[in-house]
Amino acid sequence: MNINSDNNEPVEKRTKSNDIENDSFSVLEDESDTDKHSECQKMVDLIDNEDESILLSNKDDDDDDDDDDSLFPFPPDNDVTDMLEGVKYHGSFPTITDRYFTAYYKLDVQSPADDICILMHSNRICMLTLAPSHAILQDDKHIIKVDFKVSNKLDRVQNKVSGKSKHGAQPLQMNSNICIITCSNEKTYVIKCCIIGKLVEVNEALIQNPELLLEPPHRAGYLAIVLPNIKLLDKMKKSLLTQEQYDLKMLERRSTTNHLEISEICTSNTLLKNDLKIINKEI
Repeated sequence: MNINSDNNEPVEKRTKSNDIENDSFSVLEDESDTDKHSECQKMVDLIDNEDESILLSNKDDDDDDDDDDSLFPFPPDNDVTDMLEGVKYHGSFPTITDRYFTAYYKLDVQSPADDICILMHSNRICMLTLAPSHAILQDDKHIIKVDFKVSNKLDRVQNKVSGKSKHGAQPLQMNSNICIITCSNEKTYVIKCCIIGKLVEVNEALIQNPELLLEPPHRAGYLAIVLPNIKLLDKMKKSLLTQEQYDLKMLERRSTTNHLEISEICTSNTLLKNDLKIINKEI
């Protein structure tokens, strides 16, 4: 009996101590949970109060804006076109060609007034077109045909290119034919390339509508796109006229034309006077 009691007493003591510890831990956990809950509740209340204050401040700002808007006399809500009419601008806006291309010219290539314009982009690719002074664009001529088949074996429309280096492109020299243009007076003009490089594409829209050539280059009034030989580009530029040089040449050409017209008029008047003198003598 004594042995059993000795053995049981320590067990009972250990059990009680464990229970006490467990109870104390549970109480502490409950207290900690309560504290955490109260802290969380405080944070939520703070956030709610901040949100309410922000909403109230925004509402006050909106009210202030409404009050300011009511004091400002807004014009009537008219159409955009009416607004644009109120802008006083008497100049002309630059075209895409004017902004991104530099013009170079070749005059009298095969005959007088056979003038070619080469528009060079900032990336050095070139657009080939007729110069404004070309004979085709004078005297209200009508273009009835643009033919890119320049020989029996060579058709510029069949040009096929691939890749950045334009592999397979037709090579071009200064005197290479780009197309043949026929006007309503049945006169034909063979257009030369005037630049060394590779043919990227021709303007196939001219086949169906030749009159497009009368439009500016940025409105499909061009002949072809050419990738120039970069190594020879500077040399080719020196053989062409800049815009300023072209304008001076046009002034000289107009002056010469006016002198010829005046001389022709004077000659015809002199002949007429001589004829009148002869008639008067006979009378």
